[in-house]
Amino acid sequence: MSEGSTAQELFDELAAEQLIRPEVTKGLMLQAESLRFDGKSFAFVSKERLFLKVPAVRVDEMVGTGEGLHCEIGGRRMREWVVVLATGAPEDRTRWRALLAESAAFVATLP
Repeated sequence: MSEGSTAQELFDELAAEQLIRPEVTKGLMLQAESLRFDGKSFAFVSKERLFLKVPAVRVDEMVGTGEGLHCEIGGRRMREWVVVLATGAPEDRTRWRALLAESAAFVATLP
């Protein structure tokens, strides 16, 4: 993330890269603009945090290493969603790009 940019601005920039693919579209999830793969949401930003749909095992791994946090919505832990905080560091762009690709690939495997 460049100095002064927000998580939403970074997400918008990286979303544009994903939206080149015909199966990726924009939608809404929890009142936030989300990325969808064949109609299934896989990523969105809210309050300077990136939310990603990944396998439950990957959620546990990311939480265990401190790379992510459990996603809780309405007091309920979402098993296949992880939260990644924006650090404001330039590395966010590379890290978020890889995480978006990982999330899209996971959602592509779902029925």
